[in-house]
Amino acid sequence: MLYLRQMIKRCANNYPTKVAYYCGDHKATWKQMNERSDRFAVALQNMGFGKGSTVSIMTLESIEVYEHFYACMKMGAARVGVNTQYAWPEMKHVLKNSKTRVLLVDARVKSMVVEQREEIEDLGITLIGYNGEHDFAFDYEKLLSEATGEPEWPELAPDDLLLISYTSGTTGVPKGVMLTQRGGSDCVIHSVISFGFNPDDVWYMPAASAWVVVLMNCYGLGNAMTTVIPDGSFKIDTYLRDVGRFRVTVGLLVPTMIHRAITEYQTGQYDMSSMRVLVYGSSPATPKLIRDARESFKVQMIQTYALTESSGGWVTFLTEQDHKLALESEPELLKSVGRLGLHFDCSIRDEEGRPVPPGTKGEIWLRGTTMMKGYMDMPAETAEVLKDGWLRTNDIGQLDERGYLYLLDRQKFMIITGAVNVFPTTVEAVLVDHPAILEVAVVGVPHPEWGEAVVAVVNRRSTHQDATAADIIAFCNGKLSKQETPKHVVFVDELPKTSNAKVKKAEIKKWLSSEKGLVPWNTEIE
Repeated sequence: MLYLRQMIKRCANNYPTKVAYYCGDHKATWKQMNERSDRFAVALQNMGFGKGSTVSIMTLESIEVYEHFYACMKMGAARVGVNTQYAWPEMKHVLKNSKTRVLLVDARVKSMVVEQREEIEDLGITLIGYNGEHDFAFDYEKLLSEATGEPEWPELAPDDLLLISYTSGTTGVPKGVMLTQRGGSDCVIHSVISFGFNPDDVWYMPAASAWVVVLMNCYGLGNAMTTVIPDGSFKIDTYLRDVGRFRVTVGLLVPTMIHRAITEYQTGQYDMSSMRVLVYGSSPATPKLIRDARESFKVQMIQTYALTESSGGWVTFLTEQDHKLALESEPELLKSVGRLGLHFDCSIRDEEGRPVPPGTKGEIWLRGTTMMKGYMDMPAETAEVLKDGWLRTNDIGQLDERGYLYLLDRQKFMIITGAVNVFPTTVEAVLVDHPAILEVAVVGVPHPEWGEAVVAVVNRRSTHQDATAADIIAFCNGKLSKQETPKHVVFVDELPKTSNAKVKKAEIKKWLSSEKGLVPWNTEIE
């Protein structure tokens, strides 16, 4: 098979002077990416690390993130990104669970490492600093300057580890998703084909690289196109400026980012004329948001659905033609995440694991070469989701007769109220059409009579701060059933989100369930 490390060499040989990455005022060509990752791999091998070692990185966004990852690819080491938003217990779990041997630390985020330095060194971890002043034993640039030649390339097998991507950690300890060499390679190749990328495209996905996003910012390995990455961290105004500055042609934003992008773009300060396609996914989008984005940005749109457990590989595609069909005659299609890519099989199953016919709701099971190897040192959890070559996604959905997949919700967020199943995304799709609502998250909160009650947590637009809970509940009349209509509305200034702009529903639910007075029926609960 063709491994990612071979693609690096080919990009460097065939497009040596072409820019591989832009990051703020910095850039690197394919030749530079290849040479610097070679030197880092040599340095690590000279220090005694090699195939099977886990080489981690804790950083803000920078080009060195990909030099580090490419070096890991070449020497057969597993790459781990340590989320800078984790508290120390979560960070320590990631370092121990992944069996990290080396930690590359961005000086901009060194404080946590400095505070816990003794514990980290007690784990036998070698610290390397970069991008500023530090007092770690090794300096990245010094190591590169002293390294010569090319690294040894150990033999690889398709099932060997490429990276371990840790979950966001909103509930319990983060789980390490083990992704393979074959999965990473197939993810890059199939994504380039399915999105229709060409070598002249400029790709910009501004999410944090601590998790599987790092692989999505390696799509250029499949065709030598240029990738833009955030400088440090994501900011919506910087993103929109970068689109014009680097002539971005294909961008990706998750729905919560699109809300903010539309508002910011309307200030008239930005040039998005180079962008031809806007990809969206990662969490459900409402039909209203899709319409607003098309009208604002004048771009083609592609909807996708993916999971960390599928190497971040996009499972479905709602194409531009699908969007046109939806807008012209079939609006219900906008609620779909599209049809399956040809590199996946999909089966909708009931609670007993039996396939159900088209149009029937059930759990989404997937099968394909990009699926994870399992969860790191979690055999029981792995056995629960991997069944005879299939991945149980814990997502609820249904397929129609034409193969369109409708993602209804995460199974863990489904609300059971008075013995009726309510899908939060169904409620959110209605509420977001209210003119006062900028963002909304719907969760189930324990209720003494109905088991759970539907609660909407709303961030109001600045121009509609006088909207009341009664206004919003009344808006649902005739649009939602009695069980689906929120029993209460809580107003907030901002919804809590992960570093990749996903709404932390588990955190919202815990907050509403545990703090007295937020919902009227738990004021007496101790």
